[in-house]
Amino acid sequence: MALLLRFNVPLQVVAAFAIFIFGYLALFVSLLTFLAIARGLYEGAKRVRAYALRAASENDSISSDIKMPAPREQRFVVPALTPKAIDSSL
Repeated sequence: MALLLRFNVPLQVVAAFAIFIFGYLALFVSLLTFLAIARGLYEGAKRVRAYALRAASENDSISSDIKMPAPREQRFVVPALTPKAIDSSL
């Protein structure tokens, strides 16, 4: 029992509060760090996309004789759902 009375309770409360504050500060700093990393990746991806679109629109490709349709004009056909595949399965 004498050992318990030797500890300073207000000092323990202050230490616990300081640990609590420093823990939340560490979490906040790590959150800001990860947000900065995510922002950097986003900005880098925007630059890469802009460069790719600019390079694709210059028409200096190797096979310039082939006409490429716009992405919205391309049809995507699932082979399993075409009428020929449905008729042959019956």
